[in-house]
Amino acid sequence: MHLVRDPLPPAGPPAGLSGPIRVRVVGCGNPSAGDDAVGLIAVREVRSELETLPGVEVVEAGPALNVVHLLEGVDAAVVVDAVRSPQGRRSAGEIVRAEAGPDGLPADVATSLSSHGFGLAEAVALAGALGHVPRIVFLGVEVSDVAVGRPLSAAVAGALPRLVELIRAETRAFVRTLGS
Repeated sequence: MHLVRDPLPPAGPPAGLSGPIRVRVVGCGNPSAGDDAVGLIAVREVRSELETLPGVEVVEAGPALNVVHLLEGVDAAVVVDAVRSPQGRRSAGEIVRAEAGPDGLPADVATSLSSHGFGLAEAVALAGALGHVPRIVFLGVEVSDVAVGRPLSAAVAGALPRLVELIRAETRAFVRTLGS
């Protein structure tokens, strides 16, 4: 009967965090689909370092739909994902930075890689419709190959070190700004 009445542990910060989460770093993508894994790989590389900062949590979200609930309860988010520009306007491996405004993400980063047509732009818009959306910085890498079973393309793998540095910088800037 206890499990029915109290099935979950009390809410609170994840193990290792002291205090509320103010900044969430979210990696999106499909780990089995070539360049689409870049957001997951990048946040995995910085997790241990960034989670030593007060109020920072790093999450591997998988599909962008999972981002909707991850935007709740924080003051800021750094979201990392693969992007594909319309008509191939950017070169593979090019890094894109955008801030979400009241209307969500800018159109040039709104192209979904999801086979279901629900990408990060739609997730941010849905979160906005449901309530509070924190300050969001989006970091994306233009993809080349998102075929299932493929590794990262050379262009995207080459962009990974710079992407990791940008994640560090954006997260630290939020921590400084929010006074965490």
